[in-house]
Amino acid sequence: MNRRNLLKAASLLPFLSIPESLQALAPKRQRTARIAYLGDVHLMPRHKPMHGLATCLRHIQDQPDPPTLILNGGDSIMDSLSRSRRDTRRQWEAWQTVIKAECSLPMQHGLGNHDIWAHQESLNDPLAGKKWAQEQLHFSHRYRSFDQSGWHFIVLDDIQPKATGGWFSSCLDEEQMDWLRSDLKNTSPKTPVLVMSHVPIISAEFYATSSEKSPSQWIIQDRSMHTDAPALLALFAQYPNVKTCLSGHKHILDRVDHNGVTYLCNGAVSGNWWKSKTYHETKRGYAMLDLYDDGSVERTYISY
Repeated sequence: MNRRNLLKAASLLPFLSIPESLQALAPKRQRTARIAYLGDVHLMPRHKPMHGLATCLRHIQDQPDPPTLILNGGDSIMDSLSRSRRDTRRQWEAWQTVIKAECSLPMQHGLGNHDIWAHQESLNDPLAGKKWAQEQLHFSHRYRSFDQSGWHFIVLDDIQPKATGGWFSSCLDEEQMDWLRSDLKNTSPKTPVLVMSHVPIISAEFYATSSEKSPSQWIIQDRSMHTDAPALLALFAQYPNVKTCLSGHKHILDRVDHNGVTYLCNGAVSGNWWKSKTYHETKRGYAMLDLYDDGSVERTYISY
């Protein structure tokens, strides 16, 4: 074939269809798992939130293609940061009542800022801080990882005490960051990784205040996203098998694709803290996530 005929043939390539016989030879991804993410339940011992969580759990399990695992992203109860022992106990009792009656699927839990018991009654109490929530949610360590369905799951604890006292800052402590580096290093590069934190590592949706000196300049609150996001993004860049990061906290539906990683913020079961069904255009709901062997993830947000 001379040069003229070669160029002519090349110009026709965009208009040529690929035969079905050749399409069938192309590798097809396989779904390895379907999981549900629910978060920001903010449960109280009242009819509306208890009925709402029960309805949500039934909705998840009654799907024609149900998940095999539920990830709970934190803020399971309305609040124990400022609540007494009695109020905190009643909230956890309500949680246990609904979960035991309505959930037959395994659950993996993360900690939210409202799950922390920091009332003055908690001083010198063995259940102070994160201990009470860990006991109620039945996990041994505040951060951890596990393997399932060909994926590596990492559950982070990003609710830390403030350097000036009190709760909370959205970041990883030094011990946990060292553990995360080691965990990623020891994970096969062929195994896709999913990371779950309560607060988004990065997000496209934030609620900011204006600087008094410069009203046009926005100040992003440290509780809206991770304060250590640059360090985490640099770490993930070293591991291309880190594919997806899940979060809640902000009660909105959000997606950021950055440097090969998809960051998904997944609404809230409680909507506007049970005051109304919608918060910033996001309805009460949960996320259904399909995980594939090539590391891709498809999310469907479902209003129950």
